[in-house]
Amino acid sequence: MTKLDLRIATDGDLDALCEIENSSFDIDRLSRRAFKRFLGSETARLCVAEREGVVVGYALVIFRSNVAMARLYSMAVLEARRGQGIGRALLTRAEELSLDFGAPILRLEVNPDNETAIGLFKAAGYREFALYPDYYPDHSDALRMERVLVPQSLRRPSPIHFYHQTMPFTCGPAALMMAMNALDPEIEMDRNQEIALWREATTVFMTSGHGGCGPLGLGLAAHKRGFDVEVLSSRDGPLFVDTVRKPKNREVVELVHYDFARQAREAGIPVKTGPFSIAEIEERSKHGKIALVLISQYRIYGDKIPHWVVVSGFDDRYVYVTDPDIGEDHEPFSGSDCVSTPILRNEFDLMVRYGRDKLQAAVFIEKRAG
Repeated sequence: MTKLDLRIATDGDLDALCEIENSSFDIDRLSRRAFKRFLGSETARLCVAEREGVVVGYALVIFRSNVAMARLYSMAVLEARRGQGIGRALLTRAEELSLDFGAPILRLEVNPDNETAIGLFKAAGYREFALYPDYYPDHSDALRMERVLVPQSLRRPSPIHFYHQTMPFTCGPAALMMAMNALDPEIEMDRNQEIALWREATTVFMTSGHGGCGPLGLGLAAHKRGFDVEVLSSRDGPLFVDTVRKPKNREVVELVHYDFARQAREAGIPVKTGPFSIAEIEERSKHGKIALVLISQYRIYGDKIPHWVVVSGFDDRYVYVTDPDIGEDHEPFSGSDCVSTPILRNEFDLMVRYGRDKLQAAVFIEKRAG
């Protein structure tokens, strides 16, 4: 059999890519426009397999900046060329591209009825780790699978059930729900709870639009629901007040903060003021606490926005973060990309310092003693 060549796709491959796509999938097909967008993306690698001058398959891997995990977004082989080892070769190349980008974990979704693909992935060392309900346009589920490409360097964290924030300003409530549910599976994760938590914990105003949630508000909401809480904050005063332009709005933010501070004192919630390190977060995690940590989205999405995530684990090289935000509608991310994603410790250390003042905030919750 003639040699199989694997290379990065070019604009000249678009016709062949569309032919492979349309002959391989009945639903959820990538369009010509989508292929072209991925060709020009800095956070995607589109590889084709070519034999005797004919493109016979492709693999598409996507990445997130400063996240040590990649996703095999799609892979297909011409029907007439299947059974010739092309899919396995493409998968191996996808893994190499993932490692080249600095991502030692590769994840994917596959239809549970696609036994051939599942067999290929299992034979290559992929393991099932979750089921994504109602994933495809026809409402069928997707099986989530992953492979740790450098297994000796990673220890997997405990899984957290994913909840996607439904509003731009509800990352805090979504993160809090995931943390509470991890400690008590009876805690419901739904939109009613998400909005109720936001109403309780919101700072009312931010730079523009609806207010986000501060550490004291989230801590009080968790305390009300039966959890022990500890709050760390680098500032002894309201966060983000400097970004609120209107003086009257700033007054409201300050009033809300100092009322939350009073309630926290009355509830006996310990609040530690001053800078803190990753080591302090990790130490509390070792004792069974789950951390909600404020990060800057700039190093992941390029947006200078404060954002709450859940820290779900640590190892020697990585902090594992579950992010309630899967990005904008045009971005090809899913909940699979956001659960226990590995971030290098030094990158995470930069993320947990927001803005010019390097603001830091964290909320730790655990089951109440007794």
